[in-house]
Parts: sequence; structure tokens; C-alpha cells
Amino acid sequence: MKRISILRLILILCGFVAFISSSPAAPPKSPNILFIAVDDLNDWVIPFGGHEQAITPNLQRLAEHSTRFTNAHCQAPLCGPSRASVFTGLLPSTSGIYLHVKDNEIVPENGAPQRPEFLTHLLARHGYKTLGAGKLLHQGAGGNLLQDYAGFKDFGPYPEKPMNYDADRTSTDWGAFPERNDQMPDHAVADYAIGALSQNHDAPFFLGVGINRPHVPWHVPQEWFDKFDLDTIELPPYLASDWDDLPEISKLIHEAPPTPSTEWMIENGKWKEVVQAYLACVAYADYEIGRVLDALEKSPYAENTIVVLWSDHGYHLGEKNIVTKMTLWEESTRVPLLISGPGIPQNAICRRPVGLIDLYPTLLNLIGIDIPDTLDGRSLKPLLDNPQAAWDHPVITIWGRNNVAVRDERYRYIRYEDGSEELYDRSLDPNEFDNVAANPQHTELKNRLAKHIPQNQSKVLPINFHQWNPYWIEVVRKAQGGGN
Repeated sequence: MKRISILRLILILCGFVAFISSSPAAPPKSPNILFIAVDDLNDWVIPFGGHEQAITPNLQRLAEHSTRFTNAHCQAPLCGPSRASVFTGLLPSTSGIYLHVKDNEIVPENGAPQRPEFLTHLLARHGYKTLGAGKLLHQGAGGNLLQDYAGFKDFGPYPEKPMNYDADRTSTDWGAFPERNDQMPDHAVADYAIGALSQNHDAPFFLGVGINRPHVPWHVPQEWFDKFDLDTIELPPYLASDWDDLPEISKLIHEAPPTPSTEWMIENGKWKEVVQAYLACVAYADYEIGRVLDALEKSPYAENTIVVLWSDHGYHLGEKNIVTKMTLWEESTRVPLLISGPGIPQNAICRRPVGLIDLYPTLLNLIGIDIPDTLDGRSLKPLLDNPQAAWDHPVITIWGRNNVAVRDERYRYIRYEDGSEELYDRSLDPNEFDNVAANPQHTELKNRLAKHIPQNQSKVLPINFHQWNPYWIEVVRKAQGGGN
């Protein structure tokens, strides 16, 4: 009897194992999203080659596991409207958000052509846990962007008085401060992300990591400045007569009175210091990003997490005679963009023109959520499947209503609200020194690119604000006074 019972037990167990083996596999868990936003980061990082002296080994490491978009551009060359565009999936010309706005007014109950939904809110409706720290929207993560927000959106710490540059309405300054990395807000941001990646999550998560540097002031500990010898710093290209062929409105909207001009830096012997400080801040930001990437690699989420690293816009460091963002030229609109994750080609380069506006639909596409037809962007999945795929979609950047740059793989075309134009052939003129818009042989080209400029652009909403440029201050005054 005992032999029969044991034999029967073995047969039952074998049958149970066979049943389990023949049962359908559990559906794969939805991928997590690690969303790293770096403030004011231009192409001065190793994967994008904008400055030969850059030290960014962690961004290079990420690039080796990512698809690298080398012709990616923001949809507004300013933190507030750019980040609003990323998280709502709407162009400024749709939302009416062209300048800075308060985070909690981005998704209004009324007053906009359509009520947008934050990407994170949509993800939460589909079962995602949303959490993060640092600068994600302009003021951090207002408007209930995340279910769990740790804060740390802070451009400090600040010394008691400016170290090298003192001007109203700008935090522009540079110098070694404070003493230690753990005194930097970005260190706390990275610590929060590391802690989140060490936890057990019972749902897929969206983890936003907002790194503040290299946003001004360019203050980081001395060790980061020491990596760059001031005497051998390489300066970016500059042409003193660069503005001579610009239309007058271009000069008006691109003026940045509070910040240094290249002429000022040359006259005061400060240009190399500024470049050194920016490179030091970029190297520091790379260090904090590396800490987060290390935590992801050590976590149980390493194989099932989509990583997106992006910047809200670029930055001029003397090119075009300015040290700022807020222009429709390449240094201001072009951004680093890296995407990695399950099934995404590694160490791949895509040169097609794409926009940050495309991140919202791309992420939905990658995780299997239907893309709302109200979004202005398009999914980049075809380019993630094949980075060399055909792509006839120039990318646009908008700086105020009806001022638009159109960028394809070769040209930058800018048309202003008064109809004046700029055109640059970047294959022949990578520094955009020569505005060839007046050349009649380019008429057909300009007409082709102009077709991508949004028509019937939304009025500037009264919630916009601006403190720098007199032109935009007046635009805001009219919007808030009821005229436009």
C-alpha cells in the first residue's frame, strides 16, 4: 500500500508540474520609467561632442546602452514653456503657454483651447506609481504632477555675495562653492532616486529625476573646477558681426540684458572662466546622474526600465554674442536626448529631427497605452525600431506667438511674427553665421519648411510672465490687460 501511495503521489506531482508548464506565461509587467531632466544642458557632453573638453563618463555609459538622438530640439527655449510642453504633450501654439507660468496653472480648469492632461496623471490612471524629486516642471512638480514629490528644486546654495557677476533679474554667477557635493540640492535629488530604486514597488513606476545643474549660478565644489585648466580652456566660435544680417525683430526678441554678452566677457577677461564654470557644472551633473544609474543597475528593475534623459533646452556660452537660452538658434534649441530600455537599440545614433514634444506619445507607445489624439507630438517608436528609418517630420521651436524655427536634417528656417526670416544651411554653415533667407534661390525651400509652422496659434494666456526682455514684458502686459 505504501508503494502505491508513493507512486500515486509522484504521478500527481508530475501532472501538476506538467499543468504549470503548459499554462500560459504571466503577461510581462509594464516597464518602469526613469525620467531624467537636466536643466540648461546643451551639447557639451561626450555623447554629443559639443565641447572636446567635456567630462561626462556617465552620460557616455548611458549612451552606449541607448538610442542617441543627435538632432533633438525643445519646443520652447525657456524652462517653463518647454517643460509644460513635455508633460502636456502640447505645443506652446496650442496651449498658449509661451513664457513662464506657475506649475499649478499649466493644467487649468478653463482658459486654454483644450484641457491638457499631464503625462504623469495619465500614467497614474493606468496603474503607475508616480514619484520624483528636483526640477521637473519649472517650479518643481506643482499642479500635483506626482503622487510623491520630495522637493529639492533649488538652484543654490548661494554664497553670501556674488563671486564674479552681479546683476538684477538673473542668477548668473560662477565660482567654486560650496565645499562638498552633499551640500548641493542635486545630491539630495540623486539620494531620493537611489532610495526609490532600492524599494520594492508593487506597481510599475514613473520616477522623475530633475537635476538643476548646469543651470545658473555655476557654483559647484572646487574639485569640479580643478578638472579643467583655465589656461587651456577652448572657447566656442564667435563672430563679432554675427547680428549684422538679422532682422530687427530677431534682435528684439533675442536680447538678454541681464546676462553677460560675449563682448563684455572679452573686455573683462571672463570668457574662459564662464566656459570653465559651465563645464565644471556639467561634470558635476554627470556625477549625480551616474549615482542614479548605478542604483538602477543594482536594482531588480534594471532589465525592465525605460530610461529617458533630456534637457529642457540648450544654452549659449558666447555663441551669437550671448550667454543665455531664449533664442531660436541651434545652441538654444538643440538638446541631448537618450532613450534606453527593453528592446531599444543600444549604442545607436539617430540623426532625424525630433522634439521633446514626442516623448509623451513615445512613452505611451512603448508601454502599450493608447495615444490620445489631442497630443501634438508623434511617437518615436519607428525610429527606436530603426534609427535610420525614413522620417519626413521637421521639428519646430516656438519663442513667443508666431515666432517659429523649423529644423530638418540640413536647414534651420526661422519666421517671425512680422514675416521677416532667417535661413541657415547647417551643412555649410554649422555656426549659423550667414543668414541666407534673402537669397531668391531658397524660396522653394523656405515655402516647404514654412508648411510646418502651426497656423492660428493660440493667444498668449494671461498666466504667462517674464522679467528679462522688454519686448516680452510688453507682450505679457498686453495679455494680462486683455489685448494681444
